[in-house]
Amino acid sequence: MRLWAAVGACLLVCGSGALVGAQQLHGTVRDSASRQPIPGAVLMLLDTSGAVLGRNITNERGEYRVVLASRMRRVRVVRIGFRPRETPIPAVVGGAAELDLVMRALPTMLEQVRVSAGPQCPRRSDEATTFALLEQVRAGLLAIVVAREANPASLVRLTFVRTMDGGGNRITSQRVHIDLASRAAVSFNAAHTATDFVRRGFMADSEHQEIFYAPDADVLLDQGFAAGYCFRIVSSGRERPNQIGLGFAAADRQRDRVDIDGVLWVDTLARALRDIEHRYVGLDHQIEAMRPGGQVSFREMPNGVVMIDRWSLRLIGTTVDSVRTPATLTLGGQLQPPAVQLRTSFHATETGGEVARAAWTDGTSWRAALGTLRLRALTSDHRPAGGTAVHLAGTDYRTVADSSGNIEISNLLPGPYSIAVTDPRLAPLEFEIATTIKFVAERDSTVRDSLVVGTPEEFVIKRCIADRRYSVRDSVLLLGRALTAEGLPSPGSRSHWSGQTARCNRRCRTHIRRRATASFSSAGKGFAPG
Repeated sequence: MRLWAAVGACLLVCGSGALVGAQQLHGTVRDSASRQPIPGAVLMLLDTSGAVLGRNITNERGEYRVVLASRMRRVRVVRIGFRPRETPIPAVVGGAAELDLVMRALPTMLEQVRVSAGPQCPRRSDEATTFALLEQVRAGLLAIVVAREANPASLVRLTFVRTMDGGGNRITSQRVHIDLASRAAVSFNAAHTATDFVRRGFMADSEHQEIFYAPDADVLLDQGFAAGYCFRIVSSGRERPNQIGLGFAAADRQRDRVDIDGVLWVDTLARALRDIEHRYVGLDHQIEAMRPGGQVSFREMPNGVVMIDRWSLRLIGTTVDSVRTPATLTLGGQLQPPAVQLRTSFHATETGGEVARAAWTDGTSWRAALGTLRLRALTSDHRPAGGTAVHLAGTDYRTVADSSGNIEISNLLPGPYSIAVTDPRLAPLEFEIATTIKFVAERDSTVRDSLVVGTPEEFVIKRCIADRRYSVRDSVLLLGRALTAEGLPSPGSRSHWSGQTARCNRRCRTHIRRRATASFSSAGKGFAPG
């Protein structure tokens, strides 16, 4: 069974637009008690029917500025942890209207509101406080959506696919891709709408592949999600001090449909969203026992913008092997013949990503807590190997040593890595020189090591020795790769490593090319590309 995760990233260029020549509403939003500015407060401009005609969000100084339209009559401001405020728009004088607002902080995030649960949800004694928390969560989610429209960022995103040790949490290998997103609207977004998820669930079959999905801020904010899911209050443990959870589960759980059961955690002291944890339900009970699910975390940036900074899905795959059991004797002396039994094993993978860096046009920037690698590249006689090109295998992390042989690679996602050296003479063959250096990157930590860089000649000689095709009397080295006419690896053929190339003349090359198109790098003493 092959598993794929639909954890996409949507790029949308959004700008605040030119305000020159248009009527504007501007002001500052403050806390009524402390008089301190409130960043991340969402302002919505309403018409007489209550329809939203425009919206914006306050910056880190609590300031806002929005363009007015003729049908706008009132302004409503919401912010997680505060009581919503609504007031008429003041008169415009000289093309602008000024409105400073104060908001009252809620003494508790569970202040009761009059909202009824959906008809399919069971009645609960804590229904009023549950929906009070839901309203606060919706205010926090709205801030995420509005912030990315009004103040998009330039992001460096790191996406990964990890193989775990069986069904455990230890990472055995990973692939990492670096994505540079200029003026990105979102770091992560769901592949479908809330209505689609409520109707179809969070997994789809496509050409014998199971595709799993995860919710984002838009999905959880959508009224369609609230209509199809039941909510509950979840208490936190010691690992989540000052937090309270809003749990959610599908109201109409159907057979053969995969849904999610999750919790959105809120920091009641910081008045901020923290993360969403969810697990997949509706799968085979053996798979569910291995905790398939996902997590999406939120972070408030220095300029007041709240964004998704990390996301991941944990998926469980199965492998079916045939095991031959030996012949056995029964207690009655009868011989039971050998049998073939099917054995199912499970393995976990993780796919997801996180934001490594973010920058805004106002000069605000942010950098995630990630790992760093620092190497000193040396030749075999311990001289600085300046210009050495280093690659972390299976990733987009690459760099070149400076003249002193110093190498630094930053923004490393946590997990295991191995180092390879890229030589321009081997590049046409798509070969890299593997090294013995392996390490595990951790957040806010630096790995330091030295790297002895071998030459391509030494690399080829080692492979020739391994294939028992080397003699110290040889003076010519040949490294080749057998390819088909379409440029693909030739099935059933081995790469040709030979220290006997003094005897591999033009006739030998012609013979190899008759079997497959061969790409070679060859050399005498200079090992120049051939």
